Amino acid sequence: MSITSEELNYLIWRYLQESGKEVSALALQEESRVLEFESTFGERVPIGTLVNFVQKGILYAESELMARYDRESMTLDPGLSARDFNLAQALEVDKERVPELKAVQRFALEEQANEGTHSTGTGSSSKLGGEDSSKFIKTLHESLRLPQSTVCQWNPKDPSVLSWGGPESTAMIVRFEMSNGDLRVLQEIKCQHPFGISASTGKLTNDVTCLEWSPSGGSIVTGVENGELRVWTSDGKLQNVFNFHKCGITTIKWNEDSTHFLTCDVENVAIVWNSLTGIALQHLSLKESGSTESLGVDASWIGTEKFVIPSLQGAIAVCEIGESRPLGKLSGHTNTITAFDYNHETKMLLSGSDDSTLRVWRSGAMSSSNCFMGSTLGITSAFWLDQDRVISTSLDGSVRVWSQSTNSLLGLSMVDGVPIFCGSLSPNKRIFAIGKMDGEVCLYHIGKLFELLNEKAVDDDTHPIPIPICGDYQHNIEGNYVNGIAWNANSTHLSISYSSSDTELIFIG
Repeated sequence: MSITSEELNYLIWRYLQESGKEVSALALQEESRVLEFESTFGERVPIGTLVNFVQKGILYAESELMARYDRESMTLDPGLSARDFNLAQALEVDKERVPELKAVQRFALEEQANEGTHSTGTGSSSKLGGEDSSKFIKTLHESLRLPQSTVCQWNPKDPSVLSWGGPESTAMIVRFEMSNGDLRVLQEIKCQHPFGISASTGKLTNDVTCLEWSPSGGSIVTGVENGELRVWTSDGKLQNVFNFHKCGITTIKWNEDSTHFLTCDVENVAIVWNSLTGIALQHLSLKESGSTESLGVDASWIGTEKFVIPSLQGAIAVCEIGESRPLGKLSGHTNTITAFDYNHETKMLLSGSDDSTLRVWRSGAMSSSNCFMGSTLGITSAFWLDQDRVISTSLDGSVRVWSQSTNSLLGLSMVDGVPIFCGSLSPNKRIFAIGKMDGEVCLYHIGKLFELLNEKAVDDDTHPIPIPICGDYQHNIEGNYVNGIAWNANSTHLSISYSSSDTELIFIG
């Protein structure tokens, strides 16, 4: 049996269509003649043909191990039938029988080929961020699975402690034993909120919607659908209960010294709490009467007593503890505020919005110093990488790195256009993780990107550098998107919360 390249393209296109990868299928459709085959053979080719052919190919490779070319019988290895023969092993068998075609520099231009002769091998480091790890994309694997969660956060001081919140008014604090990347649960502590009627649905559900560890790692605040907040110690002892909010909690932010925390709900009400006494120090409601519009889903401290929250018409309100009204307003964005990140060294604030722009605000200024445009849909996350460069994700599927000093785009990644729902920067700021609508998690090597930027010509700022991808984790459940990702304190493990399946922990290295 033989198959042409056009026929193979058609089978791949059918597979992409059947698995819901419509954007990828459209790209292949534009570059090939698959529609001609569809009109001729579409009704004759059954669903799953490509997978069926691949499985039969693997079976054929396995059968080659059981047959001799001189037609003599052979003794079957007892362990052969018990082995889980897979695609990787089939490729190894094929490589032993047929010399492998060298792909190195086959399609390079002459000057590229000359440069490539001086490069080294790809290396085999098992750790991301190692010397050679940026030269290949590592497929990541699950280390441990926990029950489904809506939100996860690692303790900022103890890399072996994770807290997650989920359905049935329950948050859990889990302590792990770590050994060579493997995780084993040592202790599970339940932090229980009472059941109550949800303000948004009216049903007897009270899912945990938000939780946040204090910077010291000694306390954690959990918030639920009916607006109740509870503060717990790191070993699960209840410290205080707060009941001023009347609807679901969207944001919890601690200040630097862990003495106060700020909470926001879906009705745009913000409250500042004294974590030591349990007193509500400040109550701010910036929404217009009768409006159901969400002003934003994030907030940030810009000092131990000053903070910013979303305001009307895309503005940002600057507030201070003890003041009944905002100190000022930062105008520039025109839609819902989706992300904040404050740089404590440079005193500059980074903000992202559904208006698809990213802005940088300098201390004391009421207008933005930078407005980064390029994304076609809303910003979903934004972080400072250092004192100059920032990174952002968007619903248009792009990851972008900008320089605020040169006001230019430095790095860009847009692999398949699948919407990115969340992003998280590792504590060591070397790896950036994103979670997508199709359940995939990708890791970007920020350290390698900086090396490439340093090698780039100083005056060459016309073309952004592709951001190196160093890891990939594929989820096998269709229609299951990533709603949250979080790093542990030493940047070795990542927790992934999914919309309709268990929480998964992966080892990064």
